[in-house]
Amino acid sequence: MDNGVVLCSQVYECQVLMPLSLAVNTTCVVLAGDHLQMKQRVFSSEARELNFDKSIVERMYSYYDNARTKHNSPLSSVPIVRLKHNYRNDARILQFLSATFYGGPDVLVSCSTQPSAPRHTPINFYAAFGTEVDMVFHHFICCCCCALLVLIMVLVK
Repeated sequence: MDNGVVLCSQVYECQVLMPLSLAVNTTCVVLAGDHLQMKQRVFSSEARELNFDKSIVERMYSYYDNARTKHNSPLSSVPIVRLKHNYRNDARILQFLSATFYGGPDVLVSCSTQPSAPRHTPINFYAAFGTEVDMVFHHFICCCCCALLVLIMVLVK
């Protein structure tokens, strides 16, 4: 039996169609990811209008969540499993993310054992004002780049 686990929070349907088309009856595929994670930017307005800017996890979560609310749906008993333990982030960062995106400061639980950086708080907010510069394949704001560079130099010292 072929098995596959794919972390696909930022993967779009068009990116999983080819691998999934190779699946056979004995293939087991697990698509895992966070439907609230930042995703890739879709530049085509036509693609966005057709909802092609949703990741496969975001689309599937929405589909099953809607199907579960329908009383006679065969999918109404399909469980949606949400993992809440995080092993990478500082507890204070995770509390901010949990409160901002997940509906409360205690929804996500920090299990990180990483020591905090001395002399620095785990989360800081900075703002820079500038004009966007249009490059061939990307856009950037010069002031933001300079401000970020200064902050990195301070952290390195």
